Amino acid sequence: MNDKSNKSKVKAKVLYIDDEEHNLLSFKAGFRKDFEVHTARSALIGLEVLSEHQDIEVVIADQRMPEMTGVEFFERVRTFYPEKIRILLTGYSDIEAVIAAINKGQVYKFIDKPWDQKSITVAIQNAKELYDTRMELKEKNDSLQKAYDELDKFVYTVSHDMRAPLMSINGVIDLASMEIEDEKALEYFQMIRNMSVKLDRFVYQIMDYYKNSQELSLNDEIWFEEVINDIFDEFQYNPDASGVTFNLDVNQEEPLYSNMLKVRTVLQNIISNSLRYRRTVEGVESFIRVRTTIEGQMAKIIIEDNGIGIAPDKLEKVFEMFYRATDRSGGSGLGLNIVKEALDRLNGTIKISSELNTGTKVFINIPNHSHDDENSNG
Repeated sequence: MNDKSNKSKVKAKVLYIDDEEHNLLSFKAGFRKDFEVHTARSALIGLEVLSEHQDIEVVIADQRMPEMTGVEFFERVRTFYPEKIRILLTGYSDIEAVIAAINKGQVYKFIDKPWDQKSITVAIQNAKELYDTRMELKEKNDSLQKAYDELDKFVYTVSHDMRAPLMSINGVIDLASMEIEDEKALEYFQMIRNMSVKLDRFVYQIMDYYKNSQELSLNDEIWFEEVINDIFDEFQYNPDASGVTFNLDVNQEEPLYSNMLKVRTVLQNIISNSLRYRRTVEGVESFIRVRTTIEGQMAKIIIEDNGIGIAPDKLEKVFEMFYRATDRSGGSGLGLNIVKEALDRLNGTIKISSELNTGTKVFINIPNHSHDDENSNG
């Protein structure tokens, strides 16, 4: 509030351009007490004044001038000084100039000639307020962009400087476990490993959540057999994958065009959940089956497991942030929330059917964006 009131008390800096000397003298004499006034007797001189006094906020120009019209002048001002508020002086008969000023010079206001002091004063005061608002918004946007840049650096640091040591810790634990025979020590090592894996999984999900909110490109070529096999390979040495059979059935003749990061995020989180909530019951052979078909412009994916399942009363809440459907969960509760947000960004859908102690089926639809006009923007 104080900043705005202080700005309103500061005199507006105005440049007035007219090829008639008496108009320039009249303008300066009439407004010098209320505003900081600069004048120029031609558009070219006006551009020089703007170059020397870049803090000028409001520019007023007559339409009918030699060398360059007011509209032509404002076209240049718009190119080099887009933040300046532009006001055009014109007569009733200059309707073509008014139309051109709207389309080319994007003027803020038109004032009919001959002008009177009151109308000019009000126009300048309003233009000054608009200028201050735009500058304030620009400052906030710049601050926001700086914050985004710093967040990008933070995410990069987390992904490289935090996850790498965690992987090293797991490697050292594996080496130590092969050399030590003491059962109690091995138990402690396994506890450390489990906590390290849990922390790494949480860091990875936080990164996914952040990346999920960034700008979307939908022109990545996606071949599901390659993507899903790659995900299976990533989980090969995960302790949760021990004894789990992976089965993949892909029916795809042409690539799907979508966002690779988000598609992988969806599949990784669903498969990770299937591993985490497998049934560890003697005699039960755990499996994860992934079936993918392309029907028209839609990829239909079914991920099925024979894990512990989800209770009916908890099924509708699984996409809520930080919600955990079972006490067995060691995760952050972000996984399915990330999946839902990623699919929303892709204009896709997800449905889950589940039965306790029987298993879960996840039905995912991802549209093909190969014919979109705005693939790169999403």
